[in-house]
Amino acid sequence: MSHTKTFALITFFIGCFAIQAKAPDFVAPKEQPDMVRFAIIADLTGGERPGVFNVAAEGIARLQPDFIMSIGDLIEGGTEDIAQMNKEWRTFKANLNNPDISFYPTVGNHDISNSVMRDWYESTIGPRYYHFVYKNALFIVIDSEDFSDEFFIELKQKRDKAIEAYKTNPDQFADTEYAKMPQRHYGKISKQQTDYVLKVLKQNTEVRWTFLFMHKPVWQDENESNFKLLEDAMKDRSYTVFNGHVHMYQHTHRFGMDYIQLATSGGKMFAGKSQNMDHITMVALSDDKPTYLNIKLDGMIDKTGKIPAKGDTLCFSASDCAKSK
Repeated sequence: MSHTKTFALITFFIGCFAIQAKAPDFVAPKEQPDMVRFAIIADLTGGERPGVFNVAAEGIARLQPDFIMSIGDLIEGGTEDIAQMNKEWRTFKANLNNPDISFYPTVGNHDISNSVMRDWYESTIGPRYYHFVYKNALFIVIDSEDFSDEFFIELKQKRDKAIEAYKTNPDQFADTEYAKMPQRHYGKISKQQTDYVLKVLKQNTEVRWTFLFMHKPVWQDENESNFKLLEDAMKDRSYTVFNGHVHMYQHTHRFGMDYIQLATSGGKMFAGKSQNMDHITMVALSDDKPTYLNIKLDGMIDKTGKIPAKGDTLCFSASDCAKSK
């Protein structure tokens, strides 16, 4: 028999086998007991645009994550009036409106802008920095407003002068002491807080991933040494850092890890900044590596074809709603 006929015969038998082979049965998907799914909300104050955060909260309710994280600035703050703080926090909780999903706040400069607010926060809301472990993943929440009482007083005095200068001539703001303070941009973490986080890291060496949440991007301050100690302690582990404060989305690859700066979930948009958007961030951890997806609020459409929480009536476009600082 020729090689050509032999090849044709083999091809025929293979073809017959392929045709006669039984298709696989469809079975239920495998359970994923180690899957972690959480949502993160971005800045919603510092010039909150009414109604926008309600869209974020409704979207989260539809997504049904395991829990909700934040990167701070949950109330407008800037006051020493306890009644006003309680009122603003009640409003935030009412707008969040997800009582069946655990929520974990992060301290922002609007949430704690003086010693009175710090005392109120610790006695009413919870600790300024803390951690928990969920399905062998470590979550660390950091307070980037970790200033002394004396510095809070100094900060307020300089801020008040800067505001007066701004009212007289907005162009003068950039030349004020307050505007030039590195703590205004990057915040600070104390030695006490640093020691706490170092202890937590030491006690949780076998977790599959570590997530850190802070408001101000402390890690961007070249002269800040305490967070550098934390980064050094994490050099042999897998981790992700989340922050806010700037109201602009930005992704940075640092030490081979993801440093993700969220934009806004209803906070003020600033003209001229790239990556302006209102969004929530969804994170999923499967096996040993997380995935991330930023969901723009004006891209969420419910079953009726509309944006949830009457979002069709709101402004989400940076070119339309952004205003100069």
